[in-house]
Amino acid sequence: MAERSRPPDQAVRDRIDHDLGPTLFVEAGAGSGKTTALVERVCALVTEPADPSFGPNPVPLGAVAAITFTEKAGAELRERVRQALETTAAAADDTPRATAARASLADLDGAAIGTLHSFAQRLLSEHPVEAGLPPRVEVLDEVSSGVEFERRWARFSDELFEDSAYERTLLLLFATGARPTTAHALARSFDSNWDLVAERVPADSPPPPRVHDLAADALDLVEEACRLRSGCGDPGDKLCLQLDDVAEWLAHVRTLDDELRLLDALVALQTAPNERVSFRPGVRGTKVAWGSSDTKAEAAAALREAGTAIEGVASAVATACAHHLGAATRRFTLASADERRRAGELEFHDLLVLARSLLRDPIHGAGVRRTLHDRYRRLLLDEFQDTDPIQIELAVRIAAADPGSDAAGTADWSEVEVTPGHLFVVGDPKQSIYRFRRADISLFLQAARRFSGPAGEGLTLSTNFRTVAGTIDWVNATFGRLLDEAPVHDLLVDSQPPYAPLAS
Repeated sequence: MAERSRPPDQAVRDRIDHDLGPTLFVEAGAGSGKTTALVERVCALVTEPADPSFGPNPVPLGAVAAITFTEKAGAELRERVRQALETTAAAADDTPRATAARASLADLDGAAIGTLHSFAQRLLSEHPVEAGLPPRVEVLDEVSSGVEFERRWARFSDELFEDSAYERTLLLLFATGARPTTAHALARSFDSNWDLVAERVPADSPPPPRVHDLAADALDLVEEACRLRSGCGDPGDKLCLQLDDVAEWLAHVRTLDDELRLLDALVALQTAPNERVSFRPGVRGTKVAWGSSDTKAEAAAALREAGTAIEGVASAVATACAHHLGAATRRFTLASADERRRAGELEFHDLLVLARSLLRDPIHGAGVRRTLHDRYRRLLLDEFQDTDPIQIELAVRIAAADPGSDAAGTADWSEVEVTPGHLFVVGDPKQSIYRFRRADISLFLQAARRFSGPAGEGLTLSTNFRTVAGTIDWVNATFGRLLDEAPVHDLLVDSQPPYAPLAS
């Protein structure tokens, strides 16, 4: 009876608890107790002898970093570690495990157990000079960050709207239908992802081309469609009349020398469709009037193609304006980030980016990585499916087998060899909110392959402790079929984890 009460995946749980030498990547199904597994591994690391080749045994709690998703989860993780250590310390007062548990309890308040942002802040506080930070650093909460952004934006937007170099760009952008708040929204998005802005947004971008140049090809298509009226033998045919109206509109548009007036005329066809001018032929026209269905179909197709091209002009203008405005916003964004760094007033995202830059730094990075590698000998990542991709990069560069090498600082994280056992990762890709903190399913799957292969071992926790068997059977049958369906379109990157059946 006792044997049958063991979870079907007990062997996996035993490995997590006691096999402390290798790197492990654990995919934990819903309700399978992934945080419990992580807590038990932390307690095993700090109370049980591990692989002697890895270092002093057991591992001091100060050499362990356990990183989870939210502040609430971090507080819960710390409390659960405390409870587990207290249980071990009270169970056997005179054993080495109990002694190690008591020592760990004494170190618990200062242990690196918490969120990714708190861990990044810890790295920066340990190496402020190398990170280019002042002696005193303050981390702004979301409200304070928002207030500071609005202060900076008010100053920048005043300068932007008064800059003659951007007057035409802004007028054209608003003429395409963009709202006055568009520039503010762009700056907000850039501020939240300023490291990606530095990498992907060009530092300079030219002003948008003349609207006449962007519209030239589209207007030529309109003219070609209007020429096909000659194929109609009945001037009263509805499709022919429609082309007459379009030709009259084209003649008027060709007279507009002012590009704003031209753009207004093009945009008006989409925002306030003219009852007479339409590029949608529908079922207008008769085969008899056009001589054949092919001739009529050719005219209708040409009209639709011209209409599509006209609709694309406003989009092309808006895109060109956005690129020009984006370069200016890039300068504002990066200057703001540097201002925060020099002032020591950092936002949450600053912590992550600056910590990564610290580990990548060509001058100080090698020494910092070696120090952190020796300091944090065990890194455990919880709720891996939900966190920023910077997390895995920080972990891998600290856990690198040769942290002082150039590759540990410059190579892609997926190519950096890690010390066996230095990493433990647990998460469930099917429980993620993949737009939160830039979490990415493809990155999760990439990490799973990376650390389930030669560099580590992949394990699966499949026993669900929350749900009765009937519900689990239905979930397996339903989602096992849905999640294993082949994608309708070819995908550039993996975006669907395979379904792992649960057991009740």
